[in-house]
Parts: sequence; C-alpha cells; structure tokens
Amino acid sequence: MKLAAFRIRNFRSIVDTGWQTLSPDNITCLIGQNESGKTSILEGLKVFYTGNITEDVLRSDLSLPQVSCRFIIPEGWLLSVTENPGTELKELLSGLNKIELSREWLPDLTSLIVVSGEISNYLNSLEDAWRLYLEDVTAKLKEELDKILELEKTAETLASREAEIKQKLPPETKPVKGFRLFSRKTSGQSAQPGIQNLEMNDSLVSVQKEKKEVSAVLKEKSAVRRAGESWMKIKERCDLLESHLTEISLKLEERHQKMTLLMKPGGEDDDHDWKDIIDDFRKTRKDLDQQKAELDRHVALSGYIMEGKSEAEAEVKVSEIIRSYKSQYNAEMLGKKYFEYIPHFELFEDFGSLLPNRIDMEDIVSGNEQVEGYKAARNFLSIAQLDYTFFQQPSSRILKQKIENLNQTLTRNFQDFWQQSIGRNNKINIQFELDHYSSSYGARAGKPYLEFWIKDEGERLYPKQRSRGVRWFLSFYMELKAAAGINKPMVLLVDEPGVSLHARAQEDVLKVFEDIKDKIQIIYTTHSPHLVEINRLHRVLAVQRDDIDSVRSTTRIIDPLSLSGASPDTLSPLQSILGNPVSGEGFSTKKLNLVVNDTGSFYITSAIINLMEMKDKVNIIPSTNISSIPLLCNILMGWGLEFSVLLFGNENEVKIAGELQKSVFNTQKLERQMILRLPESIPNAEDLLSTLDFKNHILRTREGITVANSEYVHEKELPRNFLFSRFLTEVRSGAIKISDFDEETVENFKMLTAMVKGYK
Repeated sequence: MKLAAFRIRNFRSIVDTGWQTLSPDNITCLIGQNESGKTSILEGLKVFYTGNITEDVLRSDLSLPQVSCRFIIPEGWLLSVTENPGTELKELLSGLNKIELSREWLPDLTSLIVVSGEISNYLNSLEDAWRLYLEDVTAKLKEELDKILELEKTAETLASREAEIKQKLPPETKPVKGFRLFSRKTSGQSAQPGIQNLEMNDSLVSVQKEKKEVSAVLKEKSAVRRAGESWMKIKERCDLLESHLTEISLKLEERHQKMTLLMKPGGEDDDHDWKDIIDDFRKTRKDLDQQKAELDRHVALSGYIMEGKSEAEAEVKVSEIIRSYKSQYNAEMLGKKYFEYIPHFELFEDFGSLLPNRIDMEDIVSGNEQVEGYKAARNFLSIAQLDYTFFQQPSSRILKQKIENLNQTLTRNFQDFWQQSIGRNNKINIQFELDHYSSSYGARAGKPYLEFWIKDEGERLYPKQRSRGVRWFLSFYMELKAAAGINKPMVLLVDEPGVSLHARAQEDVLKVFEDIKDKIQIIYTTHSPHLVEINRLHRVLAVQRDDIDSVRSTTRIIDPLSLSGASPDTLSPLQSILGNPVSGEGFSTKKLNLVVNDTGSFYITSAIINLMEMKDKVNIIPSTNISSIPLLCNILMGWGLEFSVLLFGNENEVKIAGELQKSVFNTQKLERQMILRLPESIPNAEDLLSTLDFKNHILRTREGITVANSEYVHEKELPRNFLFSRFLTEVRSGAIKISDFDEETVENFKMLTAMVKGYK
C-alpha cells in the first residue's frame, strides 16, 4: 500500500484540507509561513497512524478530528485479504486499485478506523436499504398497535355496554331464544315492559356477538401485541441510553473546553471523576450499540409476526432477511482489517537518535531502549548490517581488521551525502571500536562496549563534541538509511529538516531523500529555499491561512497547479530560488548581455527571446532592482562585456535612463546606443503581452483585466516571479508557441526583438 492522498478535518487550525494528492515520486514538500499549519498536517498524519490525541489538538468549537488517507493498492489485492466478502462486495473489491481509510475520534478521545470511499458507499447503500426496510416495518407495527389499541377500546366499550344492559334487565330475565307460538295478548300498558326487555335482550345478544368477534381478533393479534410491547420496551431503553450518552458527552465537552483553554488544571480528585465519566461513556456507548442491534432485529421479527408467522418461524426469517440486506462486514470491521497493512508512519524528531559516545553491548543485545543512544546505535549497526554474532570473532586481530574495513565503507557512504569539509579538503570520518571495561569499572570489568568517534585530519572527537549541524545530519542520515534498509513500507514525516545546517548541507538533506524515496515516502516542511527544487514543483504543497492577517483563520492547502494563488510570503522559499535564475548561466562573452530591471522581467524577456528564436544571440541578466542597474552596468563595463540595458516605460526607469546617460555612459565613446527604451505604453515586462494573452497564458483566469497587466499584478499582490517563471518553463518546453498569441502581443514581441537586433 502506498499513501497517495490525505484529508484532515477539525485538527488545530485545520477545518478541512480537502483531499490533497501527494507527489507520485514519493517526496512531498510543504511550504508556508510560521503558524500556517504545516506542522499540524504532519501531526495529523501521525495521529492517523497512532490514534493518540489530547485536547490541545481540538479546535475552539471542540469539533472532533477526522483524518483520512487514500492508498494505492494492486488491483485485486483486497480480495486476497477479505474472507468471504459475498457476491456484490467481491465484485467491487476485485476492481479497486485504491482504498480510503478514515480515523474518527469519539468524545472520550478514543478513535476508530473505518473504511471510506467506494467501499463505504456500498456498505452505506446496504445500510440505507436496511433502514428503509426497518422504517417500513416499524410504521406497519405502529399501525397494527394503533388498531389493537382501538380494538381494546372497543372491547372495553362493549363490555361496559354489556354490563349496563344486564343491570337493566330483571334478574330472572334471560335472552329469549327462538319464537313463541302462543302467548297471552295483553293490553298496551301491560305489554310495554315485556317489549323493552325483548329489545334489551336483542341488544345484549348483538353486543355479546360483537364483543366475541373483537375478542377473536385481539386473540389473533396477541403475538403482534406482545411483539409491540417488547419493541416499546427496547426502544425505551435505547432512548434512555441515548439521553444518558448525550449527558455524558456534554460533561466530556466541558472537560475538553476546560483543558483546551487551561481554565482549570486537573487534580487527582478531578482525574478520578474523569475516569468514572470515561468509563460510563464507554459502557453506555457499548450498551447502546447492543440495544440498537436488538431493536433492529426485533423490528424485523415483528414484521414476520404481523404476516402470521410463529416466533420460531420469524426467527429463521429474520436471519435470512439480515443476510440479504446486510453484508457480514461493516465499515469499522473492514477499516480495522485493512489498517493492518498500511505503511508505518514515523515522525522524525530532531536529536531523537543521537549517536552516543559509548554504549554497552549488553544494552544493545537486550534491547534496552531506555539507555542513552540506543536507537542511534541500533541504526548504526543496521546500516553496517551487523548483529551480535559479528563481535564473537575469536581472533581480535581479524575483528579489528573487519571493523576498520567497515569504518572505511561507512565513511565513504556517509561522505556521498555529507559534502561539507572542515577547511578546504578535510572531510570527516565515522568510526566505531569494540573495547572492554578495565578492572577499575568494578562489576563492569571485562564487559564489551562500543565506542563511537567522528574524526577529521586534525581531531578525533566523540559525537557529543561535534557541532550541532554534524550531529543532526548524522542522526538524520542513520535513521533514514536504517529505515530504508528494513524493507518495510514507511511514510516519513520530517518537520523543518536541517534548520541548523549550512545551505550546502541542506542540499545534502535532499540527496538523502532522493536516495531513499524508492523505499520510503517523505513528507517534509521547510522555509528554506535550499530544500525546494524549483524544477520539481509537482512536489510542493503551499500551506497558508485563509486570512493571512489573523491567526484565528483556518488553514488551507494549495496544490502545485494552483500555486499562483498563494501569497508571496507563502511562496518565499520559491521566490528566493527564483531570485537567482541565472546561477548556472552567468554572463556571456559570445552573446549580447541584456540587463533588465528584476527577476520577473528576466522570465518574461527570456520567454520572448525563446519564442522569437534569439536565445543563441541574447543573454538576459536581471538586476536585483531598478536602483541597482547602474552598479551592474559598471561591473559589466569593467569586465569588458558587451551589453545593453532594456528599460521599460515607467517613471522610475525613465529617471534611471537619464542617470545612466550621465554617470555611466557619458565618458565612453560608444559606437551604438546602450540603452534600449520601450514606450510609456509598456510600463513593465508583462505589458508586452496583451491583456487577453496575459490572462490566458500567465494568470489562467476568466476574470477580465481592465488595467495594465503590471498594475493588475501590483493591485492583486500576485507572486510575480512564480507566475512568470512558470510561463518561461512552458515556453521552453514547447507547451506555449508564438502562434498561441494575438496580433497585439506578437507586434510587441517584434518591436522588442527589432530593438535588440538593431543594436546588436
């Protein structure tokens, strides 16, 4: 599995990074100002692996973090690690070449790993269908219970009516059955009570009949009634547990708020109370999950009982319906299973593994991680590919020779990366020796130990006697090389590598990254231009706040394709690199050296020279700023180089033109004019392009430009050097051709090149 992208939510200054894709060549660089959130990104990735957080990572709204990672996997690999996935899930897993895992934190700051993405969507669709089924059954159950309630009310009413009729009838009166053939006729007055009795008898018969029918229906629905009563009891328990869980969560939130704002330090009593709350939360959450599962099953059971199935038959049917609706896996089960295969995430800590002056062999063999320098010593032996058996060589002479050979090999390998010298050619050497304690060490007498040295031609010193930079780089080099030698997937997180290193040594850090990137993925933060490669901008993610003037604003990440939208301060490492664009070219004795006002103009004019096929005739040289042009001209004249100065039509360069004429070129007998001046309509280099071409080829935006290009760049505070360097790169690569520009731009290009050709 290879980490391809990440997404961090609700972590320190981060609300939501969105999905951020890492560099495909395994080295990703995070640039940005202090407090922008770079370190938070590394810490977020680290806790994705460990799951361990404290209140200080929570945002002020106490929303809980969630960190997701997307991994690339071989197609079909998921099937090999997923047992009996079922037909539909099997089909899905067989076609996936990536997987998303998310770590979600709970109010007690524990967490769970769930599978997300396509697999989660599939499982959620099953869960949604299951929920719809349960909701439908629940609605029918409620309807049945309402009917039963109405029937019970009807039965009660009928019973009351029956009792009322019986009470009105004389005691000896019984319901008349059949017909009477002969009866004595009575007068209307004497026959009235008999008629009333007959009517009440008829009513009683009718009521009793209806009561019997209702009782029969209620008897038929007795199983449904029992199911409904059980459902209500289980649901009541769920509601109580949910209510209690909400109460506990509020207590947890109060605690988090207190700790986050440092309003009240936790004492021993408070810690005891806190433990009780945590235990209560976890138990309640577990009980609630069990009750919800029981409730779901009981609802499904009730559905079959309403269809007339016996409880035994319904139990069988419930198992069948659950299998048809639900996978045997859920997002948490698969998340936990797949998490076992992810790379190891390691946050490199400065000086966390410094090489000791001396360490006992006994501590190395026993794995005593508490002893000083243990990790560094293990790294050292790992790089040397040594184990304890190496030191059991019976011949001390042979052992010393082997150690000497190893010292030479280790030194050569280290010097491949550490280019620094003490003096002109005095490079440092790494050495280790095996020795034994003398009798003066008491109980340690005769026991073996390793001793380490960092040597140069002048001195042989212990590691602790060397400079901070040397110690850091050696620690860094050993840990990374040892990790790469383990041959186990790893994501290495490095915060500000090489802060204490010289610029050249910082470039050596990049060499180590390049050496191990095929075995280890590296994500690192930096402010240093020496740790960013301008030719590999696909490795860069820019990190800045939404509101750069407020530390309360949230962190956002800008991908390589959108770097032009980052603030100049965020892009400062790139700007520093772009500030010396001709470091590899220098001045030319075979071409016309054309001086321009600054680095941005260097990129634009170089692009034009390339487009107009004049790169073999003209060498562009940027001044640091307009005011430095006279000094640069004096240097070029002193060196006897042929050059001209290209000045644009802005007010400052008009003044410089006069100054150059008076103070630099006035005493020279010149055969040609050395100042090339563009009209006022072109106040800076970017104005050589029409506003339409500037928008399409440099800004890449649909927004219209109603002012001069240079004015627009100034008003919007755009990263001028970065935008123009990208333009030059695309011109050199052939991605942008002269045919891509409109007539206005082409005419300006021709005007510029005609001026250069005329003076050449």
